[in-house]
Amino acid sequence: MVCSQCGGALEGGDDATVFVCSNCGAAHELGEEGLVVFPAWTAAMTTELAVGGPVHYLPFWQEEVTVTALPDCAWERLRRLTAPQDPHLYVPAFSLRRPVVQLLGVRLTEMQPFLDLSLGLRPQAAGGQLELGHPANPFTPVVISRADARTLCHFVYLAFEAHKSRELRSVDYDLVPKGEELVFIPAVWDPRQIHEANWRVLLREFDDLVA
Repeated sequence: MVCSQCGGALEGGDDATVFVCSNCGAAHELGEEGLVVFPAWTAAMTTELAVGGPVHYLPFWQEEVTVTALPDCAWERLRRLTAPQDPHLYVPAFSLRRPVVQLLGVRLTEMQPFLDLSLGLRPQAAGGQLELGHPANPFTPVVISRADARTLCHFVYLAFEAHKSRELRSVDYDLVPKGEELVFIPAVWDPRQIHEANWRVLLREFDDLVA
């Protein structure tokens, strides 16, 4: 497969639902009406802590959503904190494992990190583009489609509300996805980070979560 924008090779792995061009950063997904092309972004590493081990770039769907819920719900409190901007929901795009989607999705949604984004696949440490499929490639394939991410928004939202609630109660809400961006966020594999599904996210907003 080749990129429809620049003719470069598209890579992503056998289980990938989205294929990204390592040359220009255009992401390609097969939709109901044909090929859909949209940009992929890479977030810069902003952690102030030492980084040990190889850096991976994990794909997330940064979802723009409209939520109608009770005034005292966690989402409304988060919206007041991020005003005048609305908060985003984050759906991990590299795994279908429930702990990964729940823990990392909720934590990123809770933290609402500032992301210094560059167009395409541009690892900060490498100082240039790396070819997908290369043995040293740090970019993890995307296995969650945009349509599935919009469905998983509800799972992440409910997990976020449950995480922030002090008591068990039903959640009365309406959530409508409005759009999403594909963002690769730097992380390192660390089995000590059990609360983050074994990934330490290399953003400064997560520095105080490291023991």
